[in-house]
Amino acid sequence: MPSSTQRRQVSVRTTPKLVPFLVGALALAFTVAVIVVYTTPQDPNYGTGASIGYMTFIFTMPALALAATAWLILEKVLRKRRTTYDIEPLGER
Repeated sequence: MPSSTQRRQVSVRTTPKLVPFLVGALALAFTVAVIVVYTTPQDPNYGTGASIGYMTFIFTMPALALAATAWLILEKVLRKRRTTYDIEPLGER
């Protein structure tokens, strides 16, 4: 049975979640695609939906790359900001 005076140190840090970054990038790519399609002259060979889909695909790749890069940079910055605590067991309950 461990002694009640036994202490340990633990490090606690915050980490950003990757999924909100990627979902935000997809939403931004779709929004930019809609703006580009509706502000440029329409081609009679392609429908509006097809144009929005294609432009969303084209804008998604760089948007996802930028979002992942931003997440990695934020992860690296937050990794340096950790807090260390001294803890000790409470004992039997």
